Amino acid sequence: LSDARQKEYISLVNEAGNHLLSVVNSMLDISRLDAGGYSVDPESFRLEEPVETCRSLLSRQIEEKKLEFQVDISPSIGLVRADKRAIKQILINLMSNAIKFTPKGGKVAIGAKRLGASLHFWVADTGIGISEEDLARIGEPFCQVRNDYTRKAEGAGLGLSLVKGLVALHKGTMSIESESGHGTTVNICLTE
Repeated sequence: LSDARQKEYISLVNEAGNHLLSVVNSMLDISRLDAGGYSVDPESFRLEEPVETCRSLLSRQIEEKKLEFQVDISPSIGLVRADKRAIKQILINLMSNAIKFTPKGGKVAIGAKRLGASLHFWVADTGIGISEEDLARIGEPFCQVRNDYTRKAEGAGLGLSLVKGLVALHKGTMSIESESGHGTTVNICLTE
């Protein structure tokens, strides 16, 4: 297209369509989880693979916000046995939130290590954090923390609810450490 306005309009329509598709897919995944129709298909893979896929998918947002992005995966992890698609979805949701709620120039990090038979991985950021009273509600469907910063952020409040459900399907646990104004770390523990 030669007209710059047409390019801009097409770009906006594409972004809006992708956002709507993401919301619909999240709602369908949560409905499948609630109905017991989301099946786990474990396979062996290296955790670096879904991490790299997520980094690639979210690279534009990382670059736009000039975020420092770090990956610290212990070499001792070896192969992971889990549902690769679910792990990728967990990472995409956690990374998207970390990027969304971290101001320009901040830092987002993914780390992982093995403790015995358990795989521990986390996504941490230097973002706006979550107040203690809001932490209790986080992970409920359609739950969104509202403040001056989050009003500008898009989302339906489904990401952490979906993460929570996918972690539960793996018989794992999710915990969140956060303080308003000092960033957030979401910890996932899966026993293989």
